[in-house]
Amino acid sequence: MPQQFTAAASSHGQSPLLLTVFAVGGVVALWAGLSWALDIRGCAVRRSWPAGQLRFLGVVLAVVGVVLLGIVYALWQWG
Repeated sequence: MPQQFTAAASSHGQSPLLLTVFAVGGVVALWAGLSWALDIRGCAVRRSWPAGQLRFLGVVLAVVGVVLLGIVYALWQWG
């Protein structure tokens, strides 16, 4: 009897494409977050957002980037 292809049967390992997307997203989030959090001169020039709010959003975005990279590392090790 032929084995049917299902999503559960094909999930024996992680997709390299998924790991690549998470890794690129993590690096981009980390880079953008750090650039917002450490942009001292640029934050003072923008009038639509107070500098403190942009720095806070930058820190949050950088943390999200680190978490995404941690997820990629964990999936890669467990794969």
